[in-house]
Amino acid sequence: MRAMVFGLGVLVIAGCSTELTPAAQQVRQISTVTTDGCEFLGPVSASEHFGISAAGNTGSAMNKARNDVAARGGNAFVLTNTSSNEDGTIVQVDAYRCP
Repeated sequence: MRAMVFGLGVLVIAGCSTELTPAAQQVRQISTVTTDGCEFLGPVSASEHFGISAAGNTGSAMNKARNDVAARGGNAFVLTNTSSNEDGTIVQVDAYRCP
């Protein structure tokens, strides 16, 4: 019984990770060197807390950031900061629309 409850809990928590939207699947990470000719759309901040692992929190926060960049009409971002601790991860990016 305990194993069943634990397994169900893991599935529920794992199901909380953020999935990419179809538009966000086309958003790519670039460097500041390659932003020439791109339109700056603004800063984006995304976070994920209390996931199963730090890597899971980071992946989910990155997916949230990509989704937000895509929602703003962007197709690229520059990662400006990542901060992780035992509570979660915060990701900050600059959103761009590039040719």
